[in-house]
Amino acid sequence: MNSILEHQFSNWKAILLYSVVSFFLFFEMAVQVSPSVMATQLIHDFNIGAFGLGIMSSVYFYSYTAMQIPSGILFDKYNPRVIITLSILVCALGTLLFSLSKNIYLGSIARLLMGSGSAFAFVAVLVVTADLFKAKYFATMTGITQMLAAFGAMAGQMPISILVSYLGWRHTLWILTALGILLSIIVWSLLKYERDRGPLHLQKIQKEMPTLLQSLKKIISNSQTWYIALYACLLWAPISSFASLWGVPFLISTDHLGATTAAFLCSFMWLGLALASPLLGMLSTAMNNRVCPLAISALIGALSFGIILEYHLSLIMLGILLFFAGAACAGQALSFTLVKENNLISVKASAIAFNNMAVVISGAVFQPLIGKLIESNQAGSTLTDNPHHFKQGLFLVLAAYIIAFIVAIGFIKEPKH
Repeated sequence: MNSILEHQFSNWKAILLYSVVSFFLFFEMAVQVSPSVMATQLIHDFNIGAFGLGIMSSVYFYSYTAMQIPSGILFDKYNPRVIITLSILVCALGTLLFSLSKNIYLGSIARLLMGSGSAFAFVAVLVVTADLFKAKYFATMTGITQMLAAFGAMAGQMPISILVSYLGWRHTLWILTALGILLSIIVWSLLKYERDRGPLHLQKIQKEMPTLLQSLKKIISNSQTWYIALYACLLWAPISSFASLWGVPFLISTDHLGATTAAFLCSFMWLGLALASPLLGMLSTAMNNRVCPLAISALIGALSFGIILEYHLSLIMLGILLFFAGAACAGQALSFTLVKENNLISVKASAIAFNNMAVVISGAVFQPLIGKLIESNQAGSTLTDNPHHFKQGLFLVLAAYIIAFIVAIGFIKEPKH
């Protein structure tokens, strides 16, 4: 009877700790996408154009990307409680600094800080999941994790858009800063669990733990790691570039919507991602197949987004297609299961971090590139005056879906069990 009670308590404790760490991901995603609903104000207050906004927003992903491999190494070696608490505080500090910024230079430094702290969020949740749950649940839990990230992004759009309209973007970021500090206190207080089974086990782990260079060598020498990472990068591009930044001004321009309505419609993309991510993970596990769901996801995305770009749609149809375009990006969540299954367990956190690095590179590349293409076609008009100047830039998003489909069917293989 005691062992049964201990097992049940252990399960509930695992769910509690997973939930606590997931709030960091929720917070990080809200901070990440918040510039999308502040775009017009930021362009005005910082006196910048579309390309400047794209650069300032995307530097978040530069530091985020740079910290991925170090974050994996740190999680492989040290206590998650300390690492996660400090990273939340760094993210909150960056949010505060951004709220106080007066120009693109200080704003960019703040975004770099926000990215550095946020870099640990997704990896943190997956590492805690791997520590506390059985391996057979990893694909489903990864999908749930992506769902929570999507809900966090939704919180960074319509609700924050409403706050910005009433309080202004600076005061809204002060509220986010306070929430980040509160979250760091909660994580420090609750995230307590043992990762080892005693001194002998700890000595064995330390002896077998690969160095940074050895970890990297094991990961990058595996061709499947690269193919999976490329797929993940491409399939996250619609989220990181359209849903996170350019979607709101695009809808304002093409459909003459208010900022809150445009943010509401963009949130359908996040909602699709949220609902599809756990379902795709469960479907993949039930089918005992990873590659087929990846290919289908990319194909659905290409069809949905192609229609969005080419046709003027009713609000209902636009919401439906944005939902499917976001749901298609759930294949990115499944890629983490693939990369984990294709690498040794001793480098699981580093492999996850490497894949996450590839994911966030999409924001660093696509956000400013799309902004540059949009700006080059403006011909003196303002950002939302002429809908046609969005077409060339956003065609890159459609191309990302198509290339991801090709990578899935032509290069990614089922893991060897």
